[in-house]
Amino acid sequence: MMRTFGRGSPRLSRTIGALAVTGALGASLITGSAAAAPSEVAFGACPDGAVSADRDVRCAVVSVPMDYTRPDGPRIDLTVSRIAATGERRGAIFANPGGPGADALDYWARRTDALPAELGAEFDRIAVQPRGLRWATPLSCATGAEGDEVSLGGGDRDAIKKACDAAQPGYLDTITTENTARDMDAVRAALGLERIDFLGTSYGTYLGAVYASLFPERVDRMVLDSNVHPGWVWNEEFAQQQVAGKRRLDDLFAWIADHNAEYHLGDTALQVYRNWVRLVSDQGGGWYANLTPPPAKVSDLPGQLPEPLAEIARDGVNGTVEQAGKVQNLVRTLLSGGGSARVPLVGATAVATYTRSYWPTFAKAMAEANTDPANVARLLAIEGATAGDPTGRFVFSAITCNENAVQPRPELLASAVATIASGGNAMDARADLVRSGMSCGSWRPVTEPVPISGAGLRTRPLLLQSRYDALTKYEGGPALAQAVNGSLITVDGGDHGTFGRANPAVDNAVLTYLRTGEVTIDRADQAPLG
Repeated sequence: MMRTFGRGSPRLSRTIGALAVTGALGASLITGSAAAAPSEVAFGACPDGAVSADRDVRCAVVSVPMDYTRPDGPRIDLTVSRIAATGERRGAIFANPGGPGADALDYWARRTDALPAELGAEFDRIAVQPRGLRWATPLSCATGAEGDEVSLGGGDRDAIKKACDAAQPGYLDTITTENTARDMDAVRAALGLERIDFLGTSYGTYLGAVYASLFPERVDRMVLDSNVHPGWVWNEEFAQQQVAGKRRLDDLFAWIADHNAEYHLGDTALQVYRNWVRLVSDQGGGWYANLTPPPAKVSDLPGQLPEPLAEIARDGVNGTVEQAGKVQNLVRTLLSGGGSARVPLVGATAVATYTRSYWPTFAKAMAEANTDPANVARLLAIEGATAGDPTGRFVFSAITCNENAVQPRPELLASAVATIASGGNAMDARADLVRSGMSCGSWRPVTEPVPISGAGLRTRPLLLQSRYDALTKYEGGPALAQAVNGSLITVDGGDHGTFGRANPAVDNAVLTYLRTGEVTIDRADQAPLG
């Protein structure tokens, strides 16, 4: 989600005769789906560095239209990975791990040991690398100066759009969830599959819901895990992420306090929190350490604010283009929890809040930094666990800005600045920054999101949702379940992604559903820790 968390690998030679797919896709804009054809896809070696070794992963390249309204126009290449079923095959299950902007090719290989063995025995496991990412005609947004890439962490968004369009005219506007879903259906048809199963996590739940809405007759069973709220796409989704993140952070501090004998960071959540604030401040985190209500006295105001927020705190919101540009350039940095200086504890905390299995490692890393402030190696390792390729940042921004359906509220920028200037809750400020719309600036939507519906599905989808998920707030589960007429299993705790966490109740429910279409439970305990 807001945390999604090279480009130089050799491209595979094309191994598919795409003429049948091209004609079928042209018709799909009218009929709703491409018909399956005998597979002409030849799988071979995967791109260097794309997938884990020794997992029997094979890859192929499928050519699809860049713009589905122009099926005879320019084309792009998508790399597809497959791990064949090892036993009696029931079908093919596609997967998307989220983002938007997360690599998908290695999804199944990386999770082979975590997922139930029966899944690999009974299903071909397939992943389509989303358009715009490496190994899927990557977005190229060169500045023109020796091919340097524009960083989405800074710089003017208008300049970024111009750079992308200059390098690949028209391509940026096609990076949408709808087109990514159409790509998936093109691959389905190229593989000669009448129907597919689907497993989506985080943003992958929204992609799956869009696919089901566009191509219901091509869906067999669908598992959606940690769900995007279809009414929050996208500003409100990320604003609610800040609210959910604070709630889960409280749980993390309480757990560390319960294990004070091991970590020595405080025997109450408040004591752990105070140690966390001190360490973040010492690492240069400044206002990011503020998670408490605003102080009562002016003298409590922080001494330094990042520019241009200090300017706005002094002078107010003046509405000038110059000020708007300065704020726009800073907002994404603020939303990511970064700053001009790297704050290892902030980055590691972000990972720990949505993955409970990291809690012991995180607590140990925080304890090490508490004993020796220079010892941040373990914190940096946790922060880097979710790092992705730079193309992911481009795809994330393209999708969320191209199809954002929540109107920006620029008046909330002043509210965010006031919260920061008064030492208020940093997550409240970040929520208002998101709702202000400044993260996209003048980058306006190019399309409207696909209306989500479960009409026409032969089997009701299965949805899994943690009660205290820090990235996709709980309300997204019931809302998406209602939209697709699915069955919801509420999982205790707050893990983002509940399937494949050594939780027998959840894993068995998913396997039962994939085999029979039946959902036999509506809640489950959280996964065991350790």
